[in-house]
Amino acid sequence: MRKSLLAALPFAAGLALALPAGAQPPVLIGKVGLHNAFRISLTFPNGQLVRSIPAGTYTIVVHDYSRLHNFALGSATANVRIFTGSVPGIGTRTYTLALSPGTYVYACSAHPSVMHGTFVVTPPPSTTTTTG
Repeated sequence: MRKSLLAALPFAAGLALALPAGAQPPVLIGKVGLHNAFRISLTFPNGQLVRSIPAGTYTIVVHDYSRLHNFALGSATANVRIFTGSVPGIGTRTYTLALSPGTYVYACSAHPSVMHGTFVVTPPPSTTTTTG
């Protein structure tokens, strides 16, 4: 299923969500293919694996360590590919995008059956305002 999902998803364009002036979106770190290993991950800057995050705008910094692999991200819920890592060879690429509630899949396009992960985006926390 993951292979067909990432292989068949159309590209999404123009994802953006407004942040308060001066606010920086949270950063997530994607890593793929260190020492040509068949490993892919999406973590918080502290190294903890991303399993669940609230909806909102995020900056994803992808470190591609191998010419054999890439990092693709798609929404399983919306059946849409968000991006396919286009690091030419080895390098780093940064994406800033809005993530809506749902289940997301990241994988190496060439090896999705063994290099993949998922995480859930939950509805944003509700905010209350009081007047008086």
